[in-house]
Amino acid sequence: MYASHVEVQVQSGKTAEAIQRTKDLIPQIGEIPKIKRFMLIDKGDDKALFIAFYDTAEDQEAAGPKAAELLGRLADLFAAPPERKQVEVPINFSF
Repeated sequence: MYASHVEVQVQSGKTAEAIQRTKDLIPQIGEIPKIKRFMLIDKGDDKALFIAFYDTAEDQEAAGPKAAELLGRLADLFAAPPERKQVEVPINFSF
């Protein structure tokens, strides 16, 4: 399994808005090709982590254009441009 890992610095005081706008994008996020799961983690201090899961590295790479488009819709809330990174998920276990 592979994931996109996108850590963002949100403009001061804009985290709640970023979370709400991301919730509003969930239908479009579901249209990302081959996406299996999506998470948004509020790290505190106006930092957030977006994680999207895919079966293969190729699926993760192919999702790039749509993911970039959706992140772009939130760009006005970010203090700096985010960087989307591919990471391997060696353990994926649910209890």
